[in-house]
Amino acid sequence: MSCKGCGENKKLIRAHIIPESFFVGLKSDGKGPLMVADELQYPKRAPIGVYDRAILCHDCEQKFQDIDNYGQQILLKSELKSGEVNGAVYYKISNANYELLKLFFISILWRASVSTQPYYSKVQLGKFEWIAKNIVWNRQFENYEEFSFILARFTDNEFGTAMLNPRRLRFSGVNYYIFYLYGFILYVKVDQRQTPLIFKPFIMKENQDLLVVGRDIFKSKELKAMHEIVINR
Repeated sequence: MSCKGCGENKKLIRAHIIPESFFVGLKSDGKGPLMVADELQYPKRAPIGVYDRAILCHDCEQKFQDIDNYGQQILLKSELKSGEVNGAVYYKISNANYELLKLFFISILWRASVSTQPYYSKVQLGKFEWIAKNIVWNRQFENYEEFSFILARFTDNEFGTAMLNPRRLRFSGVNYYIFYLYGFILYVKVDQRQTPLIFKPFIMKENQDLLVVGRDIFKSKELKAMHEIVINR
């Protein structure tokens, strides 16, 4: 079987699409084994997250190491400064490296698209798959609109850290993919059209703080699936 990265027939390794630490954090409270779920299935046990033995060789997997480490550092270890504007909660992370963080998110998107695991089956990038791969391999993207991203975070710590499977959504006719990253919700634009105006203030650009939109889990569509995770773990 050939590697999805280099295309060569090399020995493939057990590779995570979303780094293991985002899943491991969910079971660190000692309340039980990690569970993952989607809208169509009951939660399943996933002790170290969801990995794939059919996509990457060791050499290609190493290409992600530094950006994976950086993504984990920013999202799992950074100080979150909270604020409120007109009743809306937001968070801010200072001194984040825009380029490395964006490469991290695009790499997750590409790996999910080529994955053979059912957990990632709803991520189908089509013509954008090779574009995403080239960006990660060459460490270069054209502008902030290319695969622009927005981060949100559930304000509740009990339900809000559950891991649901990624899927495609549309906002104002523009295609996005949504990923759950241990409390954070990542929206990545996979579309040639511009970011909807309502999202533009939250797009991270170079030399800017990372803004994270606060979401109320109890008013969200994800609550039912997350409730299943909690009661079945």
